[in-house]
Amino acid sequence: MIVSVASGKGGTGKTTVAVALAQVAPNSAYVDCDTEAPNGHLFLRPNISHRKPVNRTVASIDVNACTWCGECMEKCVYHAIVIAHATKKAVVFEDLCMGCGVCSFVCPVRAIREEDRHAGIVSNGHSGRIRTREGRMAVEAPHAHPVLTETLKELPDARYTILDAEPGVTGRVVTTVRASDVCVLVTEPTPFGLHDLELAVTMTQHVGVPVGVIINRSTIGDNAVRDFCRVRNIPVLLEIPFDRRIAAGYAVGKTLVEILPDMKSRFAEVLRHVERIVTERGRS
Repeated sequence: MIVSVASGKGGTGKTTVAVALAQVAPNSAYVDCDTEAPNGHLFLRPNISHRKPVNRTVASIDVNACTWCGECMEKCVYHAIVIAHATKKAVVFEDLCMGCGVCSFVCPVRAIREEDRHAGIVSNGHSGRIRTREGRMAVEAPHAHPVLTETLKELPDARYTILDAEPGVTGRVVTTVRASDVCVLVTEPTPFGLHDLELAVTMTQHVGVPVGVIINRSTIGDNAVRDFCRVRNIPVLLEIPFDRRIAAGYAVGKTLVEILPDMKSRFAEVLRHVERIVTERGRS
């Protein structure tokens, strides 16, 4: 079973929950899909066994073969190409180029080829019995999509694979959630938490993945998040109370179940609940 852990906003405790699920689950894997800022390794501290560089492709125009027709510029939806017919110049803005290949396909004289640029690294390893996989985009890379695609391409073989998505409802979050059987949304009982939870729930509905909610810092704020989940018939899988011990332990790299060992049984129940969600979805 593949479980994605997402959140409408940053700072809700998404990685805290994802790491805890990986630690509690038997035969588990943790995959950090927050390729712009992966941080699960700070808590799991995996031993890396293999690193694979990831490239992205960008368009390159052969000015000696180009006829300056401008067809590539017209067809590029990312506006990454400028053709100046009068001055016989062609410019490719590599930061805008998504490597889709449309320009080389439409070029009537085949003057465009695709070249590789370094995009990031995917690392495999293990933290005790937990298999780990992390995608990390290069500092100079403008897009994280190639690294995320490679990260999700060969997931570890495990009974439970936990995908730690990036925060928000970006296209990369959609890609991560779509790769899962069920999505756990982590939120907090505040107006901001509710607003972004609504966005995240809408996203999961469009993707077609069943969802459950974990409320972090549940003893602060109000009941608006609970009311929203009740009205929308979304199961609240777990409530984690605000506890200074959690914040203090998190600051020095301890995981939630290391700080509060009694949480292990509660996260084990979360796993049983998401299994029921997936089973019921399959029956329907």
